[in-house]
Amino acid sequence: MQLLIPIFRYNEVDPLLPTGRRRNNDPGCCFFTILGAVIIFGVFAIVFFSFAPLNEFAWTNIESHSCTTYATKEYVAELNASRWSRHRMEICKATPMFVHGRPHWPSRCEDRSGTVIGHFAINHDEPDCVTYWSGYKDMGCSARGSKKRHIEQRLENLPFLADYKEFCATTPTRFLDREFTGANSCVNTIWGVYGQWFIDDHTC
Repeated sequence: MQLLIPIFRYNEVDPLLPTGRRRNNDPGCCFFTILGAVIIFGVFAIVFFSFAPLNEFAWTNIESHSCTTYATKEYVAELNASRWSRHRMEICKATPMFVHGRPHWPSRCEDRSGTVIGHFAINHDEPDCVTYWSGYKDMGCSARGSKKRHIEQRLENLPFLADYKEFCATTPTRFLDREFTGANSCVNTIWGVYGQWFIDDHTC
């Protein structure tokens, strides 16, 4: 009886899978590769902008707005910090802006949908915001026995649409050998804005 032994021929160089299946041409492979690259880039950008030195940031789109008080004008600007930075509000407060040759820090910061806006109160070299008093008038005693003397002056150079009460209260003056930071009260008439002072006077 003859024993038959099957012989299997195997070539080690023969591919286990057809050559057409050795490369993955699935579009999903490319999608996940691109997605991974985008995520890595995003993480790098967040880390970079979060820890960038302060001198890498600057104010852009600087605008001068209206006068807010005596000799003071509001400026508004955008900070070029990334919207992804967790510290952008702290960066805003620590980043100065140069106006009229001097550094100024924001009086307040706000986040407008990821854009950091700084508000600055510039209180020098703003002649349009400098009000002053004229036409000093001694109106006599405010009332009999009041021991108060009534002084009145007209407010000049008041900016258009400005808050006259604010400027009246903050425009300094000097009379009767005394310094005053502003008027005690104000009246707005068709002839202009007038400040009123009530000075101690024992003769009244």
